[in-house]
Amino acid sequence: MPEYITIEFPSRHEYLNMIDIVCGEIAEDMGLNLEIANEIAISVIEACTNALEHGNKSSPEKNIRMVIKRDTDKISVEVYDWGKGFDYKEYLKHIPDPSDIQKVRGRGIFIMKEMMDNISFELIKDRGMKVTLEKNLYRL
Repeated sequence: MPEYITIEFPSRHEYLNMIDIVCGEIAEDMGLNLEIANEIAISVIEACTNALEHGNKSSPEKNIRMVIKRDTDKISVEVYDWGKGFDYKEYLKHIPDPSDIQKVRGRGIFIMKEMMDNISFELIKDRGMKVTLEKNLYRL
């Protein structure tokens, strides 16, 4: 049976370290290898950073909500913000080239897409954006 973990925190950068720790603890508890654990943590931190900076505009009065669903064969993470959203369909057609190392911004969605098995976006009316990240866990 799936297990849900919900965390809500203010839009402040210092809380991103907490997200890294939580992801690490969950991965360890699930017995995931280091590569999978890192892919999940990096992707979740990217999603939370986007929610903080782009969605909530770094307003500490606006919280970020994260829901982690643990299952035997998959882990999924939903990240919610209070922003107005963005045209994710158009953005996904034109993801910036990550090889441009001079560019500091614009690689987060590319990283999430590369490291996770599925990524989806949903604009929730009168609420903000929801980003869902999924990683299939193949047990040997």
